[in-house]
Amino acid sequence: MTRCFAVAAVALGSIVGSAAAESPEPVDVESVLVPRALAPAHPPADPLAVRLVWVDPARAAAGVDALARDEARFLLRKMGVAVSWRRGEAGEAARPGEVRVILLDRGREQAPGTPVLGATPLRFEGTPFVWVHVPSVRAAAGLCPRWPFASPVAGSARALGLALGRVVAHELVHALAPSVPHGTGLMSQKLTCRQLTAATLPLDPEVGLAVQAALRGEPSLPPADTGTLATVTAGTNLQR
Repeated sequence: MTRCFAVAAVALGSIVGSAAAESPEPVDVESVLVPRALAPAHPPADPLAVRLVWVDPARAAAGVDALARDEARFLLRKMGVAVSWRRGEAGEAARPGEVRVILLDRGREQAPGTPVLGATPLRFEGTPFVWVHVPSVRAAAGLCPRWPFASPVAGSARALGLALGRVVAHELVHALAPSVPHGTGLMSQKLTCRQLTAATLPLDPEVGLAVQAALRGEPSLPPADTGTLATVTAGTNLQR
C-alpha cells in the first residue's frame, strides 16, 4: 500500500555570522559540495540558455537520472529557459557559466522529523550550485529510502525520477533568481507527495518571467535574507 509524506514544505534555514561555523551542511571532503576552482569556459551565447552539470559521485540516482534531468529540463523550458546537461565528476574544477546540481546520498534534517530535500545558498562566491538529498526525496515521494531495494510503489522509478527533477527545478529557480518568492505549483511553500509524483505540476508564469529577467541581468529585488533555501519534508504524517 502506497505511503507518502503528506506535505513537503519550502523553508529558509539561516546560516549567518558565527553560526556558519556550525552549519549542518555536510563537510565537503571530496570538493563536491562547493567547487574549489574554476576552469576556463565560454559563456552561453543565448542569455536564456543554462548549462547544468549533474554530479552524483555515489550514484544515488542511478537508473532514474535521465528522467530526472528530462523533467528539470521540461520545467525550465516552460519558463522560457533552454537547458543543456553534462555529467560532472567529483572534485573536478567548476566552469564559469555552469550550475552544478550535486546529488547527495545522505539525508539532512532542518529540525527533528523534518528532512531536507534540497538546498541552495542565497549567494555564491563562485559558480552557483544546488544540493539534492536523494534519500529524503525518495521518502517524500513515498518510496523506500534505500533505492532500489524493496520499493513498495508500482512505477517507483518514474515517481522517483519526477520527484528528483522537480526538486532540482525548484532549487535551480532559487539559484538562478534568488529574489523569486514562494508561490504556487512548483514553487509552493508546501509541496505534497502528489505534487512531487503527479503526471503534471503547475508552474506560475510569473516565475518564468522572473528567471528570464535574472538571466538577462535585469534589476530585481534583493533576497529577503542571507542563508540557505531548503526544500524540506515537514512532519511524519502518512497518507495511504
